[in-house]
Amino acid sequence: MGISGFKKEFKSTVKSLSPAIALIFFFQIFFIRIPLSEFIPIIVGLIFTISGFVFFIQGAKLGLLPMGERIGASLIERRAIPTILLFGFLLGAVLTIAEPDVRLLAYQVEKVLESDISSGEIIYVTALGLGIFALIALLRIMFDTPIHYILIPGYSICLILAFLSPEEFLVKAFDMGAVTTGPMTVPFLIALGVGMASVLGGRDRLKTGFGIMAVGSIGPIMAILIWGIVRGWA
Repeated sequence: MGISGFKKEFKSTVKSLSPAIALIFFFQIFFIRIPLSEFIPIIVGLIFTISGFVFFIQGAKLGLLPMGERIGASLIERRAIPTILLFGFLLGAVLTIAEPDVRLLAYQVEKVLESDISSGEIIYVTALGLGIFALIALLRIMFDTPIHYILIPGYSICLILAFLSPEEFLVKAFDMGAVTTGPMTVPFLIALGVGMASVLGGRDRLKTGFGIMAVGSIGPIMAILIWGIVRGWA
């Protein structure tokens, strides 16, 4: 990969972000007109954002993806089922805690809503939910269970819980379920699933290895809705 890989990723990142950046400058010039002293930090932030995207995506390609595949393949080859399940749960939980999208949304919730709910509570409940359903997703791969056997009952339970949970937790739950599919969690967990599927005989890597995040996203939604119901009883 080397320098050429970074150059290619930089061009791709600038190309993908340029419409959004152009839109920001357009509204700044013709409508918003933020004072220059306040707009300069925004420009610096955009530069950091572009640099961060480039380094993160390159890091994911060089480190997270191959590591996830090798770990998944190695655990299956050793038939260490308890280790796989423990690893899947812990990985889903710690990646969620580290997920930038999750932390940003939790920060916004704590900042905007004046309540006794802290961002830490939201993050840890979300991590617990994703960890449990990441474990379920790995079990699905191991036993080759059709994904709709999990998605339909899982989201049906979430819809039932939505009628029982306070509204403030309802909106948090579905937003947190969305942001868990972020740049930290997705590459590693999907690579782990693909690695597991690659060494399981008679399995299609595309069909079996993908779907971890579809299943995993149920967890945060369900966990926060249950948390809301429990807090309502307390």
